[in-house]
Order: sequence, then C-alpha cells, then structure tokens
Amino acid sequence: MADHANLKTRHTLKFAQPALWVGTHTSPPTVRLKSHKQTGLTLIELVITIVVLGIALSALVSALTTGIGRSAQPMWEGKALELSQAYLDEILAKKFDDTTPLGGGEVLLAASPCTQSSEGQARALFDDVDDYHGVSDAPPLLTDSGISMARYSNYQVDITVLCAGTELGTSNGSLLTDTSLAKRITVSISVPSGEVRSVTAYKGNF
Repeated sequence: MADHANLKTRHTLKFAQPALWVGTHTSPPTVRLKSHKQTGLTLIELVITIVVLGIALSALVSALTTGIGRSAQPMWEGKALELSQAYLDEILAKKFDDTTPLGGGEVLLAASPCTQSSEGQARALFDDVDDYHGVSDAPPLLTDSGISMARYSNYQVDITVLCAGTELGTSNGSLLTDTSLAKRITVSISVPSGEVRSVTAYKGNF
C-alpha cells in the first residue's frame, strides 16, 4: 500500500498556473486624410475682373486714339498759318474799294465804300478787297503764290470783308468814329480735322 501510495504520488503532476501575458497593445496608426481646399476664382470674381479690365482698356484705347489724332495738329497749324498769310498777301495788295483813285487816296463816304460789290469777274481780275467777300475755296486757290496748292487739298478757305473802321483806334487812344475808314478782312482756314483757324487783317481807306 505504501508503495502504491508512493507511486501515485510520483505520478501526480502539478501544473503551474498559466502566467498572464502582460504587454503593451499597439493600436494601428490612424490615417488622417488631408482636406484639399479648392483654390481659384469664383464666377463672381471672374466677372468683376473682366469688367474692371474692360474699363481700363477702354480708357487706354481712348487716350491712345486722342494722342494719335492730335499728333498731326502742329503740322496742320503751321500749314493753316502759311495758307492764311498767302491769302492775306494777295487780298491786301488790292485796292480798298472800286472807287479808290488810281495811285491811292481816300474814298469819300458819299461813294458808299462800305457796300460790298463784286463785278462778277473771274478770280484773276479781282481788283479790290470787296471782290473777295464771300469767297469759299475748297481746295484753296491762289492766283499768284509761291506755295504749292497740292499740299492743301484737304483744306478749305472762307473769306469775309466788312467795314470796321470803328474797331480801330487813333494815335491818342480813341476809336475811329467812321466805319468806312477801314475794312476788316477775315480769312478762315478749315484744317483736315474740321477745326477752323481764323486770321484777321485791316485794309485802310487810303
């Protein structure tokens, strides 16, 4: 019996308690998706940009057009002055009136020197300043000039002749009282741009 007890004892197995496994639990990494915010212009911003650019370009084109249009202005001014001087040279070389004595002299008021008269003669036969009243040349026409009329094909010349003695003053500063003592000759030049430049001279009654 004792041997059997000893054998039972020897065959009795002792199992230790399973050890608890203690470790650190590592959770899988969290993947964070980046938010890709859309960038660019909205429709309203695009429309506003187009409107602003349109206004700016309109102003720029307008300024350029004005500058180009006026770039020829000094040339027109110079040619208009030359042409008006050539006309005045021709007109002032004529007599004051049809009744002006040969060699010069005053025309009396009784002879009605302030009545514009034109004998209807050809341009080459004009002999007094009244003959030029109402002349309108387009293109300009001069009977005797050293300048080429071909340079003025786009110009127009209009002439008026009126008695204007009272517009002139005497040596003591007072105005003349007799309108027939002088005639005002106005030569108006229309340049290609449509602007008009006028030059005035007086022809005295003598």
